[in-house]
Amino acid sequence: MTPLSPGVATATEQDTPAAPGTLRFRRLWLFSPRADLVILGIPLALTLVAAVASAFLAPDAEDSAHRLLGWTAQNLLGNATHVILTFLLFGVHRDVLTAAPNQPRTILAGALATLAVGAALFFTFYADRAIHTFAVAVIFNVFGLHHTLSQHRGLWSLHGLRGGQAGLAPPSALERKLQQCYVPLLLSLLLVRIFFVAESAAPGAPAWLDVGQGAVLPWQVLPVLLAVWLGYFLLLFRAVLRSGTASGPKVLYLLGMATATGLALAAPSWGYVMLPGMHGLEYYILSARMLEPREGDAPRLSRKLILPAMAASMIPLFALGTVHAFLLDGPIRGSLGIGGGAQAHPVLRALTSLSFACVLAHYFADAFIFRFRIPSIRQVMLRRLGFTPAPRPAPEAR
Repeated sequence: MTPLSPGVATATEQDTPAAPGTLRFRRLWLFSPRADLVILGIPLALTLVAAVASAFLAPDAEDSAHRLLGWTAQNLLGNATHVILTFLLFGVHRDVLTAAPNQPRTILAGALATLAVGAALFFTFYADRAIHTFAVAVIFNVFGLHHTLSQHRGLWSLHGLRGGQAGLAPPSALERKLQQCYVPLLLSLLLVRIFFVAESAAPGAPAWLDVGQGAVLPWQVLPVLLAVWLGYFLLLFRAVLRSGTASGPKVLYLLGMATATGLALAAPSWGYVMLPGMHGLEYYILSARMLEPREGDAPRLSRKLILPAMAASMIPLFALGTVHAFLLDGPIRGSLGIGGGAQAHPVLRALTSLSFACVLAHYFADAFIFRFRIPSIRQVMLRRLGFTPAPRPAPEAR
């Protein structure tokens, strides 16, 4: 992946009204054709591999395949490793950190608070491993899903901005309302699905993610959740397409969002390959774009060093994820003489708890640096992303 040029539409691309009853798509790529398609194509391909594994492999082999695919989404596609890129961005472009009054102090306070959470998780591992496991599962699924869905909404907003720059009509009132509902609605559906709906129709079947919650909702609740999901996206695509002219890449991205969230509801073992894979790749491309020097910068990092710097910063988290997947939790641990007791090693647990704190700090920092409703933050972040700031406020990007 290389840093990408903005690709802003020119005046010669302005629209003429579509004929009544026809539908016209504009090729308004958000980053570039390659980048926009990679965000959707690679996670979807991995998901298809997961489907094939479920259909043709024995249960033990299927479980190992899903572990490997999950590791790929987390570590290679970046769902887990990308979190350090936020802090690399702070070091390279200070304007991101100082875009609003008191923002550095707020983010520092949040980082210190997450270190305290990491320390608490370190000690709960030794006090009660079950509580530790359940706490980690709940914290990172709740906050991680919120963070992922918020990024969807952010890229959706940027697609709208790209369309406005090219002369497309602004999003309708219905689309804006559905955009505002996206995070709370889909977060609620996904959390109910993974924590409270039985994994299958078998008597006594637990939830897909069992954290000791006991009685769960029957499997028959799943069609209700899927009906709400389907109704939401039918309304959304009707709102986006009814004008007769739309950005094709925006529609494609919305289809990707619908597919990833729908799979996470219907078949979580597949959806939780596509959803994190999309998120990590999105953040890779966003980070590469934001790390680029802009006109007037005194760059601390040249363009040719952006990708090496990103890779180097992620190596520690990648190494920790690899150790956990292949040595502690993976299928080859027995042949290496490494059992579950190795996870209790204080140094390994301290590093793991520190990585948890880094993830939470990333969630906290992103919630502040992407507050596009604040004019100063909007101006800085649109410049870093290579967009010309719009003259009037657009829908909030985070």
